[in-house]
Amino acid sequence: MTFTVPDRELRTLEDRVRTALKNADGTGLGVLGYGEVTLVLSLETEHGAFACKRLPVFPTRDRFERYERTLAAYLERLENGGVRVAETRLWHTPLPSGRIVGYCVQRALPAPRLCSRLLHTEGELWAEDFFARFLDQVDGVVSPSLGLDAQASNWADVGGALVYLDVTTPLMRDTRGRELLDVRLFCTSLPWVLRDAVRICTATSIFDKFYTTRGVVLDFLGNLHKERLEKLIPGFLEQANARLARPLTAEEVAAYYRGDARMWEVIQRLRKADRFWHRTVRRRTYPFLLPPDVDR
Repeated sequence: MTFTVPDRELRTLEDRVRTALKNADGTGLGVLGYGEVTLVLSLETEHGAFACKRLPVFPTRDRFERYERTLAAYLERLENGGVRVAETRLWHTPLPSGRIVGYCVQRALPAPRLCSRLLHTEGELWAEDFFARFLDQVDGVVSPSLGLDAQASNWADVGGALVYLDVTTPLMRDTRGRELLDVRLFCTSLPWVLRDAVRICTATSIFDKFYTTRGVVLDFLGNLHKERLEKLIPGFLEQANARLARPLTAEEVAAYYRGDARMWEVIQRLRKADRFWHRTVRRRTYPFLLPPDVDR
């Protein structure tokens, strides 16, 4: 069902976000979740409830428009590949400085229908059926030029169909294997002295896995450790390995998760140090709301 972006309410939400950034306190914002670089906020309006994912601030309109085109192309390619994507609208507003704030806006789906929740609440038969449908989706769309961040929290089961939610970082590569996403922009939450090094590392250690079925499945299974769903891994491995040319092992999944968790823990510590430097030494507003510590 199509929807109209609630412009007035989003402007009010952005005002509240700026106040929260100034005060370094996001407790009153209605946070639905924290991504590694973005924030998802709840917005209740007379036209319904929305999930609003705030993007890194774009330094120029040109970079925002490039992102807008990339996102539109990504949504189209996912749909053409058979992935049902939650209807997404890109909303933006200029700041007094000329920079652009953008939000990816979707209608809020019932939280109990998130697949990360259903894997806890439903039985083994549902989980087995879900994972078969998940593998079909991944097989049908992932290629060297089109990637998917497919962890369980990025899917909802609505009316018996899987709906993909997280399109904020469009994963597409050109014919030379270069990311079409503005990776530099999405590294702006890191201390500036480390951004280039982490950006180069990110392009190899984080993004590569999203462009192969095996890598997407490995990431999905590794994140089950974070979700405290390790009991599902043996059965899912059996299902996945029946399709993969190179089988995965439980040891490989566990090692992958440990490495991924360590990397994000280091990045989060660096971001906290940068926030301290901004607020205490430079006496400036830190431009991000950081997630609470995650028990990985």
